[in-house]
Amino acid sequence: MKRIVLILVVLFSSIAFSSPISGGDSKKINEPELVEQLVSMVTSILQGKDYTAFRENISPEAYVINNNSYESIFELLGNPSKKDMFIEGKKTSAGFFHLWMPDNQKEAYLVLETKTLDNVKHSWHSILFKVGDNQKWQILSWHKS
Repeated sequence: MKRIVLILVVLFSSIAFSSPISGGDSKKINEPELVEQLVSMVTSILQGKDYTAFRENISPEAYVINNNSYESIFELLGNPSKKDMFIEGKKTSAGFFHLWMPDNQKEAYLVLETKTLDNVKHSWHSILFKVGDNQKWQILSWHKS
């Protein structure tokens, strides 16, 4: 019985103290609205939704590294065959995520796991955001693996 209680305490502690948006580190953002906004934007693009609604949230110099190629995110999303290789589908959802932001709060770095509903396919994304001239969060770089 003591062993089960100890295992539960350790398990609860590891979950409670390893939460990606909590902790005492001042460099980790603790603003659920921003996390939700950025994750929602990324998953909407990955689900194939019309990215023109997010165009102002993509920096003009934004690039993607996908399938060992480096290219403009606008070129990728504008080319149907390349877009099809990048898009994951309407049933893609966010799994693990971790958002880091420096003290100046002008940049943010998101690590995101996406997965299919049946948990068969997983992808990892590393995305760098910045506050653009339009004062909106913009994607600056995106690496998908």
